Amino acid sequence: MRLFFTFFFLLILGYLLFQGRAIERSSEKPAFLRADDLVLAHDAEIKVTIHSNYRPDSLELEILEKDYIALWAHLNHLYATNDIIAGKEYYTESWFRHLASHFDEVRTAGATRIDKYHELHIENWSSDGLLCTAIDSNVVFTYEYPDQQITTSKATLAVVLLYQGDHWRIDAMKVISENCN
Repeated sequence: MRLFFTFFFLLILGYLLFQGRAIERSSEKPAFLRADDLVLAHDAEIKVTIHSNYRPDSLELEILEKDYIALWAHLNHLYATNDIIAGKEYYTESWFRHLASHFDEVRTAGATRIDKYHELHIENWSSDGLLCTAIDSNVVFTYEYPDQQITTSKATLAVVLLYQGDHWRIDAMKVISENCN
């Protein structure tokens, strides 16, 4: 009987050992460990003004500024290539679903958009620090077309941002006014 239990135990142990080796392990790094080339290549100036009764502390404000600029790097990439997957970590689920419903295919970069300057006015900051509504006034965009033509425009946008996971994500955006030059 003891020999039977020993054999049975070794059989189960061997099975578990072989199953453990058969599991395919992903070599992809999690999002917070990956270097984001789009964000590293992006450079825009941002000025933040707070009008909310609840005020973010300096660390929360620093994270918001960094993530907001990263968000715009991905929105500019989306504008140029229609690649919704590259920036999915900066969109809420509903925003991503909205983008996916209009997704045709990734295309090669045609016109590129570069945001140069933002004046972010925080209108409401939630008491838990997970929701921010803001007006991004005086956003300066530069458009570069394949024929080397360059145009500039200014816009005022209303944005809703949610802090999910490890950074801020866009949940809604509305163009309030746009001024093309």
